[in-house]
Amino acid sequence: MAEDNNQNRYDQNFKSIIHRGTILSWLLRGCIDELKDKDVEEIKKGLDIGADGFTVKGRESEYVSSNGPVIMDNVFDVRLTDTGETVSVIVDVEAQNESAPYPLGKRAEYYISRMVSDQKGREFTGTDYGKIRRVFSIWVMMDPPRSCRNTIVKYSMTPSVIGHPSRIDALDTFNIIFVNLGGEYGDSIPDELRFVSTLFTNRLTEEERTRILVDKYKITQNEYPKQELREVGVFAEDSKRRYTREGRAEGEAAGIIKEKVNIAVSLIRKGYTLDEALAIVEPSDDDRDTVIRMINERTSQNS
Repeated sequence: MAEDNNQNRYDQNFKSIIHRGTILSWLLRGCIDELKDKDVEEIKKGLDIGADGFTVKGRESEYVSSNGPVIMDNVFDVRLTDTGETVSVIVDVEAQNESAPYPLGKRAEYYISRMVSDQKGREFTGTDYGKIRRVFSIWVMMDPPRSCRNTIVKYSMTPSVIGHPSRIDALDTFNIIFVNLGGEYGDSIPDELRFVSTLFTNRLTEEERTRILVDKYKITQNEYPKQELREVGVFAEDSKRRYTREGRAEGEAAGIIKEKVNIAVSLIRKGYTLDEALAIVEPSDDDRDTVIRMINERTSQNS
């Protein structure tokens, strides 16, 4: 139950982050080819932004059919300002590569299939299939396999031709994009990944992240999701997973305590308070005093 509550809180905070107009625009710029060289302010003109000036309105995210409901968060209508075409975009996050008991690509295919079939009666009627919107399913992968980190992988339909047809129609309705984070943060990051890496990497302090997002990417103070980023745990999530994989593997209480202390000290050095760090590493009641004492010893040595 606690794990489910944590996942729900994680998803809600990601939803709040991705609904910020400038943040969503930068993500779309890196993922959708037609937006690659566009100014972010121009991309924002194609979003349905609310009265506060920065929150993007999402569409209905529960799709109902005879097969039952499918709940989808973060569904957006995006108008491509050059052509006036409107496309449908769903943005999802997957925190841990090993958490899903099924291929995520199949889940993405299922989602966009439902989004296309749901357009009947809304975007087109009868057999007017030419009005079907293109659909993009974007997955932000926080902890992909090491060999995939710092990459973007795009899937779409491409023809395999036998013979010499006089015409090949473009079948571009279905588009699935995996944004794989988790690699080293530096100059080698592809331009398309740089913004989203800056947003979610755990290799920057809060001060460094804020400076880059505000100065380079023009995220206003009203739009900057400081609390949500903390709740998502951009500094802590990789460390917490590392504790889960490595600390438990040690199999000894002393090793687990030491790993918790290492994580907490790292977080405190990046701007977290002691209480915030403890809430992330979650020492047991029996270990709490020992963990606090060891943290204080480590931090006092470096002060």
